[in-house]
Amino acid sequence: MTPTPASDSLRADHRRIETHLDRLLEVLLNLSHGCVGEVRQHFEEIRRLSAPHFAQEEGVFYPRLRSLEPGILAHMDQQHEHTRLTERYLDELLSSFPDPPAERDMIELHRLGIEFHDAVQTHIVDEEDQLLQWADRELSNEEQEQLLQRMRDVVAATSSPAPR
Repeated sequence: MTPTPASDSLRADHRRIETHLDRLLEVLLNLSHGCVGEVRQHFEEIRRLSAPHFAQEEGVFYPRLRSLEPGILAHMDQQHEHTRLTERYLDELLSSFPDPPAERDMIELHRLGIEFHDAVQTHIVDEEDQLLQWADRELSNEEQEQLLQRMRDVVAATSSPAPR
């Protein structure tokens, strides 16, 4: 069996994230007071899936490609920054969301939720159409396999309990 290249692993992460992005968008487009819990649920799942994904990209994949494609990487970095900022704002809103929410709260949840969805989805599309296609052309299978192993090591290190 041929090992999965690093870029394919990132694409697989994107598909898992997009499942929850689609569900989040559906809830946001039909938002009602009773749906706030669903927004929280999908938002948290996206965050759970995105954290190791960003760690792999920023700790392994991006550094390897940065000197070869600095323009694309600068764009990816900006998108990560925007996504994190939007994520933080949405988290703050959901953390302090009143029960029952006022109409203004619901409007802000809809607006910020859509902004978060769009930031993540835009990044996925841009990364796949630009960076990952470039990496597929330029990196050898061996290098992709080495990157994949290093990415797995990053996830293992961040998910293992801290030593006592």
